Amino acid sequence: MAKRLGKRSTAEQVSQGADLGGKNALVTGANTGLGKETTRVLALCGANVTMACRDQVKAEKAREDILLGASGAIDESQLSLLELDLNSLDKTQQAAEEYCQRGEELHLLINNAGIMIPMERRTVDGFEAHLGINHLAHFLFTNLLLEPLTAAEGARVIALSSLAMSFASLKHGLKDINWENRKFSGWPAYGNSKLMNHLFARELSKRYEANGIVAHAVHPGVVSTELARDQNGLFSMIGVLATPFMKNVEQGAATQVLAAISPEYGDSGGLYFKDCRVAKPQHKLANDGALAEELWQRSVELVGLEE
Repeated sequence: MAKRLGKRSTAEQVSQGADLGGKNALVTGANTGLGKETTRVLALCGANVTMACRDQVKAEKAREDILLGASGAIDESQLSLLELDLNSLDKTQQAAEEYCQRGEELHLLINNAGIMIPMERRTVDGFEAHLGINHLAHFLFTNLLLEPLTAAEGARVIALSSLAMSFASLKHGLKDINWENRKFSGWPAYGNSKLMNHLFARELSKRYEANGIVAHAVHPGVVSTELARDQNGLFSMIGVLATPFMKNVEQGAATQVLAAISPEYGDSGGLYFKDCRVAKPQHKLANDGALAEELWQRSVELVGLEE
């Protein structure tokens, strides 16, 4: 199946024939863009999907939109909401604890939410926003969900990475990872977080494949979504001109859906996907096992996690 898929394949096409009945999935940032489409397609395949979002009003509206558009093909009981604010580690922990209290197995965790901003911004915990939201909060959230992931006996975790990792300035030593002693630069900061997403998936698989947890990283392609809403006028103008060459949301969600549900990618983790295929990540340190382990340990310290 995968050989016939490519850049223009849609999430529905890659999920054709998949039966996720009885499976539980959780998608972060599920109220818009790729997260909303991923939620819709997983539910169409029969999965029970938790829509983990910061804004619960928007999340409920997205839930209603999905149900209305499905014309009865998705049952209301398949879509539930979870308040998740990745801007705060405390609130991220609360969300994970709330999910664990449900006592459900978690078969699919799609860490889809993220930001891409040109200016310096800090989370409530003082982390540079790309580091704090794109990596650290998802790192904490995933680690706090290890119990339901392990209980699934064959869980998959998908980290939304990006071709933009090629802009990363990350090096061994992780010097000034929080942008406190140098002038902030948006593209390297975003690139760092996307490289971290890939390194996290590699290390997560390394540590927990014996527990049945496999993790992959995905580049969705250049997609027109709300991710770029904070960009400046020049960037927005370039985006308008590039629109004919971009993927639409249905195409953008395809690769993460494929990586999440295709049987051929469930045994061994740490892969990187692009255009519905396994690909080579775009940074020389992307497959550096020592850096992945170093990042894991630093992340444990930064979020205050007890392993």
